Amino acid sequence: MKTLIRGKKYHFYVVADETQFYIEAVHTASLRCSFINNLNSILSEFNIRSDDPRASESQWIMKNRQSSRVFFKKALGLLSNGTYLGYLEDQLDKDREYGEWENHKRV
Repeated sequence: MKTLIRGKKYHFYVVADETQFYIEAVHTASLRCSFINNLNSILSEFNIRSDDPRASESQWIMKNRQSSRVFFKKALGLLSNGTYLGYLEDQLDKDREYGEWENHKRV
């Protein structure tokens, strides 16, 4: 499963399959991109504790397809919420300012 959600400053690709789950954010003005699963605001929404190995990974290996579907639906719900989306985009702006985003998305 793969879906694109368009925000005001970022586009979000939510991907889930049998083996992985991730959210990729692309800054629309610069085309810089990053996998954002390990962003604190994402981790807290998915109830991932700091001692969980996924907290340091930007793409998560999934035990089964059902797990990835649950995460996929949760991500769609979060990114469809205008208030949360605005908050997340502000957090991503800060993250980009710290120089964490080096990759350019190829179109």
